[in-house]
Amino acid sequence: MSVSTIRTKYLIIGAGLSGLSAAHHLKENYLLMEANNFVGGNASTLFHKGFKLDNSVHVLYFRSNTILDWIRDTIQVELLERNRESTVWVENSYVSFPIQYHLFELPFNSKQKSIRSILLTLFLNSGKKSTNFEAYSQKAFGKYLADIFIRPYNEKLFGVPLVQLNTDWLGDYVPAYSRIKMLLSALNSSGSVVGRNSKYYYPAEGGIAVLAQKISSQLYRSPDYNTRLEKIFVDEKKAIFNDGIEVNYEILINTIPLDTFVNKFHSIPNDVSNSLKSLKKQPTTILHILGKGKINNEAHWIYIPNQTIPFYRVTIPGNINPLNCPDGYFALTLEFGGDVFENQLVLEKSISALKAMSLLNEKNTNIEFRWKLLDYGYVIYDQYRETALIRIFSFLKSNRIFSIGRYGSWEYSNMEDAILHGKNVASYLLNTETTVL
Repeated sequence: MSVSTIRTKYLIIGAGLSGLSAAHHLKENYLLMEANNFVGGNASTLFHKGFKLDNSVHVLYFRSNTILDWIRDTIQVELLERNRESTVWVENSYVSFPIQYHLFELPFNSKQKSIRSILLTLFLNSGKKSTNFEAYSQKAFGKYLADIFIRPYNEKLFGVPLVQLNTDWLGDYVPAYSRIKMLLSALNSSGSVVGRNSKYYYPAEGGIAVLAQKISSQLYRSPDYNTRLEKIFVDEKKAIFNDGIEVNYEILINTIPLDTFVNKFHSIPNDVSNSLKSLKKQPTTILHILGKGKINNEAHWIYIPNQTIPFYRVTIPGNINPLNCPDGYFALTLEFGGDVFENQLVLEKSISALKAMSLLNEKNTNIEFRWKLLDYGYVIYDQYRETALIRIFSFLKSNRIFSIGRYGSWEYSNMEDAILHGKNVASYLLNTETTVL
């Protein structure tokens, strides 16, 4: 294999939303390297027989209008605005999400238990901050709601006991709680619009993939596809790729998973190597179920805490955007914590559960299954994560390396955050390019 050497000021690894955003905001003097033959990373879409199937739930929601306006006006993606329709399948019935603000929908006995456990939190909880998610969930929602929803759902999602999770990741991903509103919801709905994604946006056509595709189409220089990082010589500021290309860079921006990235280094300090071993994550398995017929459920997605049901969430893509499914056909997207790729027993249990939930019936025909494994689904926020990241990022920054994005930063974040990561690092570099970073 012949070797060619390229020089660039900014080398960007990965053309997901963070990498694309960084390239867009840097404007020039960069190389954007992508291992796949498409952009977007996990924010991509499977196009199959007229279906547009995203990797799990990928909808856009925002803290402010900054990125929303950028997507609409600069990137020129037409967006649908949606009010969230979401439910929880609990105790063999559907309850609106967030469940803690829809107690009136619970069976009478369950409602009474929820009320009593919430009242108990008023007397038993001190003002001391909860140090783990298990303690937080019981303090915030009461033991009963923690038992029937918070704990079983999140343990399916993360794959670890809640006592091992800290509360650093909660932010606005777990809806804020008000015990008074929760108690009042036993009489009627008191919080149907609670939560950061109570209003969300989705591309009018093309699935979520159109977002990354549109950003890519406006770049000064297109990504280099099928170009996989093989080795980095940090001291020499040199990166080696699978196609024989050597890139000499001044500043490196990484967006691929942090542990994968650092393990490409030719030499790793012992403290950094040990810190990498502290980073934990949970894979996610996706199963798309396609068929002919209709889904008689208006929810956009449904949370499933029941431990006897393998999947933790099911999305109905056609309810998010009717153009995601061909006329007369439906799709269901199931998400499983961990690697259950093409597991026949899991499939059988899932089909039975979907029938019990009235999401599948005997009238549905032409059923087809499409599996996908995401090696990186959710990072684990345990007691070791923060200390490990401080050591790793300190080493990276001292070598003019910035690691951003959901997995590059090793965090729980969404698409707005991913785009902001790229924008912010570009702004920082352009404003400090004459200094030692």
